[in-house]
Amino acid sequence: MNKSIFFVLFLIFNLSSSFIKNKAFDNKENLCGLEVADAYTQEVLGKNIGFYVKFYNNSDKIIDAIKYKVIFKNGFNEIKGSKVFIWQAGNLIGPMNSKSYLRDGSTNWIDGANKLEVKIIRVHFEDDSTCDLKS
Repeated sequence: MNKSIFFVLFLIFNLSSSFIKNKAFDNKENLCGLEVADAYTQEVLGKNIGFYVKFYNNSDKIIDAIKYKVIFKNGFNEIKGSKVFIWQAGNLIGPMNSKSYLRDGSTNWIDGANKLEVKIIRVHFEDDSTCDLKS
């Protein structure tokens, strides 16, 4: 690809990309000791291309897996799509210690979505116990 074309595309992407902080989270009661501290959507040219979510482990246990649902909405709070995601500790990213934060995210392509709601479904702890929530 020609360097000038690449530069123009890179510039357009960066100028048109925006991060929107969301406030639609689960209630902080009875969530297996896990809270959604922050969530952001990323938009490019009116399309939601990804999201970032920041979890806080408020429990006294170490978390090694989280299953959560992201509901994508527009400005009128109409649902534009949803998807279930799983984060789990692995070789490069260790488990989530007590009283610590974890960032997760993913790419997606949802037309017309500029808000998101995060619902925690299931939490697995390093001691092999599990906490399930209604989704």
